[in-house]
Amino acid sequence: MARYSVATTKDHLSSLIDKALAGEEVVITRHGKPTIEFKAVAGIAPSTSSKADWIERLRLLRESLPTAKISAVDLVRMDREESEH
Repeated sequence: MARYSVATTKDHLSSLIDKALAGEEVVITRHGKPTIEFKAVAGIAPSTSSKADWIERLRLLRESLPTAKISAVDLVRMDREESEH
């Protein structure tokens, strides 16, 4: 069981969460005494996807969305005109 002080936890929260998700027991101590234990929520699997995998998923998602029939500039103009009336 790994123990970390509150100060260390503040500096390394993300990596401690990753350790807990990987199944490691992570205990946070205050004044040297165990106070909090991080553990993964049941049913949550650790992420094994790489950054490239996520970028590819986002690209595919973006491609699956319909194309806009109006530009963002025109949409903002229309919104401003409506709010003026």
